[in-house]
Amino acid sequence: MSDKKTKLPFLSLLRASWQPYKLLLGYLLPYKTRFILGIACGIGYAVISGLFPLIILFVGRQVFGGGSGSFVLPGAIGRLAEHLPFLQESAKAGTAGILAACIIVPLVMMVRSSFSYLNSYCMSWVSFRMLRDLRRALFAHLLHQSMDFFNKSKSGKLISRVSNDVRVAQSAFISVASDIFKDPFSIVVGAVVLFNIDWKFCIVTLILFPICLVPIIVFGKKVRKAGKAEEEEAGAMSVILQESFLGIRIIKSFAREEFQADQFTRSSEQQFRNSMRVKKSMDIVQPLIETVSAFGVTLALLYVYFYNIPPEQLLALLAGIFLLYEPAKKVSRLHMLMQKALAASTNVFALMEQMPTIQDAPDAKEITACKGAIEFRDMGFSYGPDIPAVKHFNLKIEPGSQYALVGPSGAGKTSVLSLLQRFYDPQEGCIRIDGKDIRRFRQQSLREHIGVVSQESFLFHDTIAENIRFGRLDATREEIEQAAKQAFAHDFILAQPHGYETIVGDKGCLLSGGQQQRLSIARAILKNAPILLLDEATSALDSESERMIQSALEGLTTGKTVIAIAHRLSTILKSDCIVVMDQGNIVGVGRHADLLESSDIYRHLYQLQFHSHKTDEKP
Repeated sequence: MSDKKTKLPFLSLLRASWQPYKLLLGYLLPYKTRFILGIACGIGYAVISGLFPLIILFVGRQVFGGGSGSFVLPGAIGRLAEHLPFLQESAKAGTAGILAACIIVPLVMMVRSSFSYLNSYCMSWVSFRMLRDLRRALFAHLLHQSMDFFNKSKSGKLISRVSNDVRVAQSAFISVASDIFKDPFSIVVGAVVLFNIDWKFCIVTLILFPICLVPIIVFGKKVRKAGKAEEEEAGAMSVILQESFLGIRIIKSFAREEFQADQFTRSSEQQFRNSMRVKKSMDIVQPLIETVSAFGVTLALLYVYFYNIPPEQLLALLAGIFLLYEPAKKVSRLHMLMQKALAASTNVFALMEQMPTIQDAPDAKEITACKGAIEFRDMGFSYGPDIPAVKHFNLKIEPGSQYALVGPSGAGKTSVLSLLQRFYDPQEGCIRIDGKDIRRFRQQSLREHIGVVSQESFLFHDTIAENIRFGRLDATREEIEQAAKQAFAHDFILAQPHGYETIVGDKGCLLSGGQQQRLSIARAILKNAPILLLDEATSALDSESERMIQSALEGLTTGKTVIAIAHRLSTILKSDCIVVMDQGNIVGVGRHADLLESSDIYRHLYQLQFHSHKTDEKP
């Protein structure tokens, strides 16, 4: 019973260690043909390297033996000699062995180098393909995560996982996969050849080989531990970089450049210490093995002295020992590479195994036609156990009507829009579109039928045309320009240095806030979805721009179901219905005139805005 208890943890650890490699193997299988070719070339290289002592022995005997004429030129070289007078005369003169020795060395090296190049090329090709596929799979998987995942995750650490951890896992895995075939094969063939030449010499020189395994085992554990810390700190450094660049305006506003630089310095210092731990643990193995090997060489020299080994045989044996050194050194690092690959791949596949909290049902369908009727039925939702965002929310919106959500900050207005787009699922009740629960639709299909203009207008570091085309990827240039005209953006776009091909900068930083917002509205116009959500759509605009956008939105919203959130009540006074919210509840529903009489909260918001403006206008 006790034996089973001691074995089980080891077996579970072994299975846990193998699992990441098994998953990585899945990304290798599509390229197995080229991978096998690379392995075959590596084995060819290993065989030639292992047989090289025999070639050295042959060359040595020809050179030191004065060129024995008893040697018969093999195969193609023999047939070549029949047609070349020079080789025939050389053979008659008893120099066939010398000629063969002169030809065979460059010939073998050329073949060996060709195998080495093909092995390196094929394995690199497979490696870079795996890197591409794994990065693409991880990135796509992260994009499909639900919003709560991104709310809790540090984007800098996610960037590090995609860029750094995937590279480390793929690189180490391919190195291991290549060397685990090539180098042991080199050692086995070389050892057999050396034993064939002089088995006593090999026993004397290799007697200390088991001692070389000790540093491999000891320092391999340290590499795994330090390697994991190194990858974690790399993620922390990415977080600092990403947040610093995104928040550069805040950093400069508060004059905190030195503070951020100090944070990065501390992270870099920790990264330095972790990297040095990995480097020391990996590099100390080689000197220890070389030290042990030096004792083996000493024993070999004593053997040569006492047994009078011929010089050509000694040359072949020493060449064989030195040729075994490189593959032996790589084999000694295999364990450490495996530990490093394990640490990085564990991080990668931990993310890959994390499933989105919001998933399509197995029988989810596409939306074939959308009229735009929306119903919130007794909906309840909270972001945390004690933070209700929406409570007992009941609202029915007719197709083609325009509704507005108003209320103080934290009333739950934005949460309603997020739930409608199915960024989250309500814990109670449901949301229906055209009488069907939105959970019966595929998320992509649902969102394709909803247009959004949000308070934070996000633009990509791309051209103006491509930022508008993001609303509908198959749009033509004429449709893009028409959408821009409807959003009153066409004129300022033409005034840009390169018109529609002008790069807007990071998050649209080269444009004003109003210009950014108008491009976002043009993007929504181009999408032309039957349901339109406006979350503070005109918040970044001045009064003149706001009037233009309101005119554009009047044309855009015709025939569409619109839900608008607005702190500026002036923008929603003409809505078909205004919904007043407070602390997640609906506390008033009606038109503007009705709510001024029936809703204290709405009346307070109205007076706060309009009366304060009148007061400000007084001299």
